[in-house]
Amino acid sequence: MRRDPAGSALVESLAALVLIALAGALVASAARSALRAAHRAATLTRATALAGRELARLAATAETAASEEATLAAAGFPGPVTCVRTITRDGLVADLRVGVVAGRPAERVALGTRRLLRPPAGE
Repeated sequence: MRRDPAGSALVESLAALVLIALAGALVASAARSALRAAHRAATLTRATALAGRELARLAATAETAASEEATLAAAGFPGPVTCVRTITRDGLVADLRVGVVAGRPAERVALGTRRLLRPPAGE
């Protein structure tokens, strides 16, 4: 049996190309996953900052604030942002909750706290 060196080199080069293509596909998949994770982290960071601002605003007006749902146009988000503010009063304690849904795909962030309210005048 005779072996042709040119045919053998061709088979080796084809095998090398297939291996390089497989390695490229693996690297592309890993890069896509890393980019997706970085995008999600950035979206969650902005959504958490927005929820924190809304919670601080709600806490500052807890004496008179009411529960509400609003759709906002916030910088850094490609579409509308839904913000739900919930306040529950139990005596002199107000339970404050803020939920934000933002980004594509939508990420949800919820923050909450309690605040002691001032007693009514005369007590």
